[in-house]
Order: sequence, then C-alpha cells, then structure tokens
Amino acid sequence: MSTYKLYTFNSRSRAEIARLMFIAADQKFEDIRYECKEWVS
Repeated sequence: MSTYKLYTFNSRSRAEIARLMFIAADQKFEDIRYECKEWVS
C-alpha cells in the first residue's frame, strides 16, 4: 500500500480538505507542516 505525505504550511489552507479526506477514509498519511521561517531557507 502507498504511503502518502501531505506537505503544507502550518495553517488552515486548501490542504485542510485533503487532510480531512485522509482522516475520513481512515487512510494513514504523514502530515508535514512547514513554518514560514523554514520555507525561506
């Protein structure tokens, strides 16, 4: 089975829908959230 990774900024955004779909489907996924400080570097 595939392992999914969801890369997003640490805020509610368009990715929130994808996150909720993973949870509703009881699908395991890695939730990777970036802070703005990390994105700049």
